[in-house]
Amino acid sequence: MANKAKRELQSMSLKVLVDNEKNRVVFAESGKDFVDVLFSFLTMPIGTIVRLIRSQPFVVEIGCMNNLYESVAKLDVQHLCTPVCKTMLLSPRSSSEAHSRKLKVNIDDTEPTQYYICPLRCCHRSYYIQSIYKNVRCRCGKEMEYEHNIGMLNMANEDQGVFVKETIKFIISDDLHVTPMSTMTCLSLLSKLGIKIEVLHLLMSLLSSKTPLTNSVLPESVILDQIQFDPRNMTQPKDERDADPDDKKLRVKLMVSKSNNKVLYAEAGEDFGGLILSFLTIPLGSIVELLVRDSPWQCVNKLYESVEHLSVGNYIKSNECKNMLIHPKLAPYFGCDNQLLGIEEAVLPRLSFADVVNPKLLTGEDRSGALSSISVISLFYSLNVPISDFEERVVTVGKKEALSLLKASLFSKSSALTDAFRFNLSLKKPKQEK
Repeated sequence: MANKAKRELQSMSLKVLVDNEKNRVVFAESGKDFVDVLFSFLTMPIGTIVRLIRSQPFVVEIGCMNNLYESVAKLDVQHLCTPVCKTMLLSPRSSSEAHSRKLKVNIDDTEPTQYYICPLRCCHRSYYIQSIYKNVRCRCGKEMEYEHNIGMLNMANEDQGVFVKETIKFIISDDLHVTPMSTMTCLSLLSKLGIKIEVLHLLMSLLSSKTPLTNSVLPESVILDQIQFDPRNMTQPKDERDADPDDKKLRVKLMVSKSNNKVLYAEAGEDFGGLILSFLTIPLGSIVELLVRDSPWQCVNKLYESVEHLSVGNYIKSNECKNMLIHPKLAPYFGCDNQLLGIEEAVLPRLSFADVVNPKLLTGEDRSGALSSISVISLFYSLNVPISDFEERVVTVGKKEALSLLKASLFSKSSALTDAFRFNLSLKKPKQEK
């Protein structure tokens, strides 16, 4: 606890070259601490980012993800596999959690992983059934509520950097392109950027502005180049990997308004619902990788490319660290059984004296989220669309369509389904308002 409090109070120094005439940052010089924090953004799940920024005075809208998060917050746990699934979606863990805890400033306030055991210590006196979430039911029916300290894994010295080498200096452009420092080291201004809320502001600026350093270092500046998206210009994601013909396909019914060519809602099974909810658990870096550096955030793309171009040994500490940033995994037990996007799930260290249960598995409780006639009628009234204007269309969702839906969810604030399935349904593009 003392080390955690110490890190929260620490700050980081940046040497910043400012164009006074334009009131914007030209570039900054930094050591390992600030670059480690920047790169750690790539390991953050989208749900964590939404949770951190939703309490701020200025809330950044991440497409439909804010709405998705609020929907999960209001969702009755009866519609989920187990009650703990709601916690997993609202506070998703990072597979790089152990590394993030070593950051000089760590804005992720997700509770660290703890192990819990059944009060009966089932099965064998020297062999436990464990859970990484509290109150998950043991196979005997009891809730696992007792914290079990298994000891911390050995971690590297905190002064030796998290992802990058400690002796290297870096140059960071206003759009967060990171390169090793050149001979241009005579910079004019020194600015403190370290308290926790300012790092959070940097993350928010990263997702809303093309000049995040300027907006963070010079708070009196206006957002010079705000990220804007026109859904009419959206193209299908460019997935360079070959699609497997044996990949699972989902069948989804779409209710479409014939008059304005918009998808009003989708009717589907739990697999499609699970796909949508799983978007909250995907790390930022995985999104850039899946969309082949065509995410809606240009600065995140630049940050990702910076890691790609930095060599292991000279700048990045190890191949493991580089893979954490450009191929981040889902945290253990956050993967879906029938995942379409192919994101790898991290695995907990194997314990010789314990089994860790999957918190999503049902333990004797039947939780059904079937659509009721009352909810359908209520939805019809809320949409305020004549029944004669409804048209049902059926689409098949595979990996390609799942990528389109992910991209649309990040780009669009109110019409993700329409934008995602326009190519499948041959929907006409909405007329541009004059």
